[in-house]
Amino acid sequence: MSAPVVTVRGEAQLEGPPDLATIGFTAHRAGASADRVSAELAEATHQFREMVDSHAEAVEKQSTSGVHVAPVFRPGTSAKVHGFRGSFSAELVITDFAALSRIVFDLAAIAGSQVDGPSWSLRRDNPMYRQVRLDAIEEARSRAVDYAAAFGGSLAELVEVSDLDGGFASPRGLRSSAMAFAKGGQEQPEFDFQPAVQTVTGQVTVRFTLTVPDLSAGRPG
Repeated sequence: MSAPVVTVRGEAQLEGPPDLATIGFTAHRAGASADRVSAELAEATHQFREMVDSHAEAVEKQSTSGVHVAPVFRPGTSAKVHGFRGSFSAELVITDFAALSRIVFDLAAIAGSQVDGPSWSLRRDNPMYRQVRLDAIEEARSRAVDYAAAFGGSLAELVEVSDLDGGFASPRGLRSSAMAFAKGGQEQPEFDFQPAVQTVTGQVTVRFTLTVPDLSAGRPG
């Protein structure tokens, strides 16, 4: 007779502060010609670059999301061009949250700008990911021990560990944040950003063989 097997699931959840804040930036322009709009967007990119350079220590990464220039047609017609509109979009990943308010204000100071965010996130190597795996495994092992003990036995060998069914979830509430103007005794107002708590959850399935007494002993023939 083969050894009995117990299959259990372990679950864990951890919460912690974010590592990164991502800000979206879009510069909008409008004009009579595509060349004029494109030139103004190019100038906006230079202003954006200068702003980023001034906060180089706080910015980990920047990327251009895209440039868009398109004609604007007069209402009620699809042939008569009324002018042109365009936009330039980019993203900033910020590590120094103390500089976040100043960066937002500097971005907003660029003419025709739109600022979105922040969205909060963890680095992929954040220790919470490893810890939640270990916690889930420990819970699974504890459950297996309880099942084995219920039958008067103990764990024998580890057969399988899998986190493919469910696995480990990304943090929730990435875009959750609070913004408020705070003046106090400062010369300029600041945003009072409250970083959203990041929640990492995990599930693991573990299978063990058990050593248990012969439960059929003593049964009537």
